[in-house]
Amino acid sequence: MTRGDDGTDDGETAGARAEFREGFPFVGGAAWIDFVDTRPLDPAGRPIDLIATPEALATWARLAEIPLATAPTASDHPRALALRDALRDLFETTSRGEPPEPAAAAVVEAELERVRLAPRLAHDGGDWRLDERLDGDLCGALALDFARFVCEVEPQRLKHCANPACSMVFHDVGKNNRRRWCTMSVCGNRDKVARFRARHARPT
Repeated sequence: MTRGDDGTDDGETAGARAEFREGFPFVGGAAWIDFVDTRPLDPAGRPIDLIATPEALATWARLAEIPLATAPTASDHPRALALRDALRDLFETTSRGEPPEPAAAAVVEAELERVRLAPRLAHDGGDWRLDERLDGDLCGALALDFARFVCEVEPQRLKHCANPACSMVFHDVGKNNRRRWCTMSVCGNRDKVARFRARHARPT
């Protein structure tokens, strides 16, 4: 591993490429959190909507690799944006250990009503296995992902990136629950570079 003049290293650059797919971040630790993270901030602190169009939403769904019976369509787009807002609100209240906002919970409940799970009995290598296939669309899949997640999550593991200029959130799955950054290769590395430059700055 080599380190550049600014304190970065090749491994961190490779890490950034692995955590971002065609410009979309996938660092949240759960599909529904990755979906929330499709509205990051630009360097000036302004929100960017990465799924502003139906085409962008379809691209995100493909890159997220969520098994779906049908791909997102233009008619799904308004529902997806409303669901993202609701999931963001639910992330905030859950991370604080507070009851959910009724309006946000209602959006998720409405999407869950669309979900149908098709059980499938499989047999391989002498063992039986019961699989469940989601017979639904992207919004239903994300609502179900949240519902399963929130029933087991430890609220203190839902975090905001420590970079005050970053709006990304994530689920800390580390043993010691010490993760600070949405990704070490971006925000963590920026902090490292800033500290590196501060240490090596020459007095004027």
